[in-house]
Amino acid sequence: MDVLKLASPEEIASLPRTSWNIQQPGEDEVLEEALSTGGLDLIFVPGLGFDKQSNLSGRGKGYCDAYLKRCLQSQDVKPYPLALAFKEQICPQVPVDENDVKVDDVLYEDS
Repeated sequence: MDVLKLASPEEIASLPRTSWNIQQPGEDEVLEEALSTGGLDLIFVPGLGFDKQSNLSGRGKGYCDAYLKRCLQSQDVKPYPLALAFKEQICPQVPVDENDVKVDDVLYEDS
Protein backbone atom coordinates (compact mmCIF):
# COMPACT_ATOMS: atom_id res chain seq x y z
CA MET A 1 0.00 0.00 0.00
CA ASP A 2 1.23 3.50 -0.83
CA VAL A 3 -0.08 6.94 0.04
CA LEU A 4 0.29 9.32 -2.87
CA LYS A 5 0.78 13.06 -2.92
CA LEU A 6 -2.14 14.87 -4.57
CA ALA A 7 -1.79 18.63 -4.91
CA SER A 8 -5.38 19.82 -5.23
CA PRO A 9 -9.05 18.85 -4.94
CA GLU A 10 -9.18 18.93 -8.74
CA GLU A 11 -6.42 16.34 -8.95
CA ILE A 12 -8.36 14.10 -6.57
CA ALA A 13 -11.59 14.59 -8.56
CA SER A 14 -9.81 13.60 -11.78
CA LEU A 15 -8.82 10.14 -10.51
CA PRO A 16 -10.60 7.30 -12.32
CA ARG A 17 -13.05 5.11 -10.39
CA THR A 18 -12.61 1.37 -9.90
CA SER A 19 -15.40 -1.19 -10.30
CA TRP A 20 -16.09 -0.59 -6.57
CA ASN A 21 -16.54 3.15 -7.30
CA ILE A 22 -13.33 4.02 -5.44
CA GLN A 23 -11.17 6.75 -6.90
CA GLN A 24 -7.55 5.72 -7.33
CA PRO A 25 -4.74 6.37 -9.79
CA GLY A 26 -4.68 4.38 -13.00
CA GLU A 27 -2.08 1.63 -13.43
CA ASP A 28 0.04 3.77 -15.78
CA GLU A 29 -0.23 6.98 -13.76
CA VAL A 30 2.97 8.19 -12.05
CA LEU A 31 2.47 10.09 -8.79
CA GLU A 32 4.84 10.85 -5.91
CA GLU A 33 4.72 8.61 -2.85
CA ALA A 34 4.00 10.73 0.24
CA LEU A 35 6.94 9.32 2.22
CA SER A 36 9.39 10.47 -0.45
CA THR A 37 8.05 14.04 -0.37
CA GLY A 38 8.69 14.82 3.29
CA GLY A 39 6.45 12.33 5.07
CA LEU A 40 3.07 12.60 6.73
CA ASP A 41 1.91 14.50 9.81
CA LEU A 42 -1.60 13.05 10.20
CA ILE A 43 -2.98 9.72 8.99
CA PHE A 44 -6.69 8.90 9.11
CA VAL A 45 -6.80 5.16 9.76
CA PRO A 46 -9.86 3.15 8.67
CA GLY A 47 -11.27 0.30 10.72
CA LEU A 48 -14.34 -1.81 11.40
CA GLY A 49 -14.19 -1.75 15.20
CA PHE A 50 -12.21 0.10 17.86
CA ASP A 51 -11.72 0.01 21.61
CA LYS A 52 -10.89 2.76 24.11
CA GLN A 53 -7.28 1.53 24.34
CA SER A 54 -6.74 2.73 20.72
CA ASN A 55 -6.77 -0.76 19.22
CA LEU A 56 -8.56 -1.30 15.95
CA SER A 57 -9.95 -4.17 13.97
CA GLY A 58 -9.66 -3.99 10.20
CA ARG A 59 -10.19 -6.55 7.50
CA GLY A 60 -7.27 -8.71 8.65
CA LYS A 61 -4.83 -8.02 5.83
CA GLY A 62 -2.49 -5.74 7.82
CA TYR A 63 -2.15 -3.05 5.12
CA CYS A 64 -2.48 -0.13 7.54
CA ASP A 65 -0.23 -1.77 10.14
CA ALA A 66 2.49 -2.28 7.55
CA TYR A 67 2.18 1.27 6.25
CA LEU A 68 2.30 2.81 9.74
CA LYS A 69 5.46 0.80 10.48
CA ARG A 70 6.97 2.04 7.20
CA CYS A 71 6.20 5.62 8.22
CA LEU A 72 7.95 5.17 11.55
CA GLN A 73 11.04 3.76 9.82
CA SER A 74 11.30 6.29 7.00
CA GLN A 75 10.67 9.67 8.60
CA ASP A 76 12.15 11.48 11.58
CA VAL A 77 8.89 12.78 13.07
CA LYS A 78 6.25 10.25 14.07
CA PRO A 79 2.96 10.79 12.22
CA TYR A 80 -0.27 11.03 14.23
CA PRO A 81 -2.51 8.07 13.31
CA LEU A 82 -6.14 8.97 14.05
CA ALA A 83 -9.26 6.84 13.63
CA LEU A 84 -12.71 8.34 13.10
CA ALA A 85 -15.58 6.12 14.23
CA PHE A 86 -19.28 5.93 14.90
CA LYS A 87 -20.13 5.14 18.53
CA GLU A 88 -21.56 1.82 17.30
CA GLN A 89 -18.04 0.80 16.26
CA ILE A 90 -16.64 1.14 19.79
CA CYS A 91 -16.18 -2.27 21.44
CA PRO A 92 -15.16 -3.16 25.00
CA GLN A 93 -12.07 -4.92 23.63
CA VAL A 94 -10.68 -5.56 20.15
CA PRO A 95 -8.55 -8.70 19.69
CA VAL A 96 -4.99 -7.80 18.71
CA ASP A 97 -1.69 -9.57 18.13
CA GLU A 98 1.97 -8.51 18.12
CA ASN A 99 1.76 -7.21 14.53
CA ASP A 100 -1.07 -4.75 15.20
CA VAL A 101 -0.26 -1.04 15.50
CA LYS A 102 -2.35 1.17 17.76
CA VAL A 103 -3.65 4.54 16.65
CA ASP A 104 -2.93 7.60 18.80
CA ASP A 105 -6.64 8.40 19.20
CA VAL A 106 -10.09 7.21 18.22
CA LEU A 107 -12.58 10.05 17.78
CA TYR A 108 -16.27 9.22 18.03
CA GLU A 109 -19.52 10.76 19.20
CA ASP A 110 -20.07 10.00 22.87
CA SER A 111 -23.63 10.75 23.95
